[in-house]
Amino acid sequence: MTLVIEDGTGVDGADSFATVAEYEAFVLDYFGETVTGNEAALRRAFVVMSGLPWKAGVWPTFCGSIPAAVKNAQAAIARVEAASPGTLSPVFDKSKAKTLTQVGSIQWTPKGGANTFEAARPIVAMAMDFLNAARGECWEGG
Repeated sequence: MTLVIEDGTGVDGADSFATVAEYEAFVLDYFGETVTGNEAALRRAFVVMSGLPWKAGVWPTFCGSIPAAVKNAQAAIARVEAASPGTLSPVFDKSKAKTLTQVGSIQWTPKGGANTFEAARPIVAMAMDFLNAARGECWEGG
């Protein structure tokens, strides 16, 4: 299924900011790798990006123009997902969470009900760097 690209006008059913060609150019420019576009990875990156702390009213149209930094961030996230499908949506069993509580004779203590799901999600530092560069325009996170 072809990607539906958000261009800043509120495209119905949009599932990506970056086109396949933009993704392929990003990977070549930043990593020197020639890849075939991975639409599924771009879609999953778009979903992950929707959960980031955008300024109110910014997601997904960015006031009428998608910043290059946002497209680059999506491509960086998609590259990680394309290299290892499922990376962006890890399955985490909180009942098995534990903390190192003793060194020497190593001891682990279960975390129990601690919310550790977010700790299981990868952070793509390069994508966050692109978004931090756009912080004043659209981004509250850090």
